[in-house]
This record gives sequence, C-alpha cells and structure tokens, in this order.
Amino acid sequence: MNGEGDGGVSGTPDAPDDDASSGERVHALVRQGRYAEAHAVVSDAFVERNGSAGYLLRAWILAQERRPAQAREAVDWALAIAGPAEAADVFVLAGVVLLSLDEAHAALTVALRASGGAPDGWEPAVLLSDVYRRLGRVPDAVAAARRAVALAPREAEAQVALARSLAAGRGVLGRIPGRLRPEYESAVERALLLGADPGELTAPRGGAAVGAVALMLLVGIQLFHIAGGDVWQLAAAGTGVAVSVAVVGTLAVRAGRRTGVPLRHRLTGIRATVRTELAVDPGLRRVRETTAVAALPLVPLLTTAVPSDRASRGHPWPQWAVAVVAGTALPLLLLVALAVGWWYGARFARRAFLHTWTGRLQLAGAVALLVATLTVSAVGVPGRAPWTALILAHLTWLVLAAVLTAVRGNRARASRWQEHPAG
Repeated sequence: MNGEGDGGVSGTPDAPDDDASSGERVHALVRQGRYAEAHAVVSDAFVERNGSAGYLLRAWILAQERRPAQAREAVDWALAIAGPAEAADVFVLAGVVLLSLDEAHAALTVALRASGGAPDGWEPAVLLSDVYRRLGRVPDAVAAARRAVALAPREAEAQVALARSLAAGRGVLGRIPGRLRPEYESAVERALLLGADPGELTAPRGGAAVGAVALMLLVGIQLFHIAGGDVWQLAAAGTGVAVSVAVVGTLAVRAGRRTGVPLRHRLTGIRATVRTELAVDPGLRRVRETTAVAALPLVPLLTTAVPSDRASRGHPWPQWAVAVVAGTALPLLLLVALAVGWWYGARFARRAFLHTWTGRLQLAGAVALLVATLTVSAVGVPGRAPWTALILAHLTWLVLAAVLTAVRGNRARASRWQEHPAG
C-alpha cells in the first residue's frame, strides 16, 4: 500500500498515492466506531490534496460522529471551492451528507446541480429521489427514481430508491395505492435479487404524518373556537395559537444551534432553493400559484365571520366593533400577499394574486364578504336572517375555495407530469 502498512485501518495514512482507497478505509473505520483513526486518514494534508472531495469525506465522518455543526461547515467549504467542472460525484456526496444532517432543502440544491452536471447519471437521480421524498414531494421522488431505474436497471440503489419513493405514497392506513402496488413489488423483488438490504426498502413514516394530522386538528379546533365560541373561548384560542407559535419558534432556534445553521440562514437558503426551482420549472410554478392564494378565505373567517356568528345568535355587535374587525381584515389580506412575495418573490405574488383567475376570484370572494358584513351592519337590518345568511356565506365560500384549490392544483400537477413525465 506504498507506506500504508496493513492497508490503512491501523497504519499511517499520509501517503498521497493511496488517496484513491481512502474512502473505503474511512467507511471501514467509521463502521467500527474508530472515528479518531478515520480523522487521521482524512488529515489536513489529505483535504488539501483532494479539495472538495476531501472536505466532503471529512463532513461525512463528522455527520456519523453526530457533530452536525462541524459537518455542515465542512460541506460549505467543499461547495465553496467546487468549480463549475466539478464531478457530479462530489455533489452527490454533498447531498448525502446534507440529508444525514436533515438539511433536505440544501441537499436539493446540490442534487439539482449534480443532475445538471450529469443528466445521464443514475446516482444524481437516486439522490434527487431521496431528497424529494424527505421533502414530502412523493410524485417528484417517484419520477426521479423511475429515471434512475431507466438509466441503471441493474443497480440495487436505483431499485431501492424506487421502492422507497413508492412506499412513501402510502395512505393513512399504510397501504400503497393499488395502481402503484405492482411497480412497488417489482422494485422490491429486483432490489433483493441485486443484494439490497430488506430494511432499506420501506420509507420510514416517522412522525410526519401524525404531526400533520395533529396540526390540522389543532388548527380546526382553534378556528371553531374563534368562529363559534364566546369571549373565553376566543381567549383560549388566541392562547393556543400563541403557545403553538412559541413552541415551533423555540424548536426551530434550537435546531439552528444544534446544526450550526441559524434559523434566518436556513430560511434564506430554503427560499433561494424554492425560487430557483420555480424559475426552471414552469409547471411547478403553476402549482404553487394555485396553492399560494389558498389562505385568503381564512381572512374573512377569522374576522367578519365572528360578528356575523354572534349576531345570528341574537348578540349583535355595535357598528364600530364590526367596522374595526373588518378593518383588520384588509391588513391581513395585505400580510398574506406580502408573505407570499417575501417567500416566492414579488413578481410571483403579483401573478398569483392579480394575473390568474383563481387568484382574482379568491381575492374578490374575500373582499365581497368583508363588504357584505359592513353593509349589513351599517344598514341595521333587523332580525337574525341576514347575519345567518352571512355566516353561511363565509362557511360556504371556505369550502368552495378549498375545493377550487384542490381541483386546480391537481390539474396543474397533472399538466406538469404530462410535460415532464420523467421529472
């Protein structure tokens, strides 16, 4: 081994002409938990000789050693010195390390870069599938895995990626949809024949599904309290929302300290990745334009629906109180638009709200409910009937808008897959 003694597992690992086998030696050492010796292999001299690849190998050791902040720093150095002609393998390894650090959006950036550098490479396609699956974008994950299998049908990792992405599409009851089950079973069979570990073939559900259901229940309960409760229930709902925001913020800050990436930097990186995707994928942009305006019907539900509900029960609010509530709805609508613009970009926000018929319809529906509530309050129509009609209008519009968003979103996704069936 040219001065490496017994092959590097217990010898001195500083000979430049043995760099090609260092990866295997490092993996062997890490599997045995011999991290100090692995770091000795990937010394400063090794990193200097190997550039980005050396930094990434060091980052992988640190990630396995549960040192996320140092691992992320090594990845950042590797990407900073990577040239435009860098091999796709470097970006694939960077993506693998970032995924192990739960940096899925950052991994998406390098996965797209790897795919662009090697459009016919199966390994970038596998990485892209894994990243999309971690982000919850199961159709994109399946498309990328299918591409990997088409490029390398006899690679176990490609078949594993397809099986895992298909398994990630399981329903609430844990069953893979019938139309995908034969493809899943075929991918599992081929992966096992190619020597894959059976434990790798099922995507872990983790707590994502349970967390999503719990969040939906929490939001539903708070909306019920706001729209139909008394003063104490409104106070309880506000407290619940405030506590939830505080908990999420605390967890995000702690995660930033643990990984060495502050929350602000993480959000900036995710936002840059999202905008980059939209710029190169018109189909995805159309999907996001449909979903970006989905929050608009919640504004009248959280504002003018409250006095409408009270008046329909025989407890009308004074005109000034209705005017104040309706007045807060306008800044809320503006806040939604500003939030969309901050995340996706001002041009995207203008198009989503003003240049698509779904955006204009959602905006017009929200404004119409606000104006109708103010009108009924100002005219002073006697009886509960007008207010009952208003609260029904709020709820009906909420349901119709949700259906509209779902239908338009599904059509946009179907159109996208027809344009780019391979992802």
